[in-house]
Amino acid sequence: MLSLSALALTVSAQVKRIPIADMRVGGLMGSAQGGKWLAPDRAKLAEKTEFVLVSLKGVEEGGVSWGTKQPQSTDICQDLVSIDFDLESKTGIAIGSDAKWNFVPRIPQEIALDNATYKKVVGDWLKTKGILRPVIKITQAYRVDIEGDGTDEVIIVATNYKNGLTSSASVGDYSTMILRKTVGKTVKTYEIAGEYIKKKIEFGAPSQFELTAIADLNGDGKMEIVMYGAYYEGEGAGAYQMVGGKPVEMKEFSIGCGV
Repeated sequence: MLSLSALALTVSAQVKRIPIADMRVGGLMGSAQGGKWLAPDRAKLAEKTEFVLVSLKGVEEGGVSWGTKQPQSTDICQDLVSIDFDLESKTGIAIGSDAKWNFVPRIPQEIALDNATYKKVVGDWLKTKGILRPVIKITQAYRVDIEGDGTDEVIIVATNYKNGLTSSASVGDYSTMILRKTVGKTVKTYEIAGEYIKKKIEFGAPSQFELTAIADLNGDGKMEIVMYGAYYEGEGAGAYQMVGGKPVEMKEFSIGCGV
């Protein structure tokens, strides 16, 4: 539980608009202010804004400075407010450094990708989605107490495209991101994102998903899940918060660009 002084500091910090950007897409996802989520078009930036880089490893060393020119919408993707960071890293998210709370109060712990228990979990999940003979390829797996209630959640990402991510896909190809959570005496599985190919696609836009960050985006002590998605000639990012024990998409924080 936060002390009164810590609570006052958090509330004071939340009065400001805290911009949040996805480094992979290179776009402004939105901002947090007073516990509310604001879409990118309402996240005004000062002429010089400093960000802190946050990845699955936690808060990276040093800050990220963004220059003196206002971010622009691209010609192709008018809704994407792009930001050109002077930074080599293209992973994780950037959070405005005016936020004074702990962005990663609990560090996600990696789970071995060949973990037999979670390979079975993925296989069973894919069968419920119509992938009857799945090739199990876990690409990311993390354990962390997202809600700060003393109970860990597990996030698993699995992807298998026989010919890689192209405009086509074969039967049995898939990409999925799921969350496992203990509820009472049972463990439940919730879908964060999923693409399941049950009919051959000659030309389309199959997607694959990647976990970008697990971080507290608004200072309430709970952590949000940030996801990157790619498809043929396009990409996007989104964020999810736990509501009623389930991951729910934050529609204000969904961005993308494609042709």
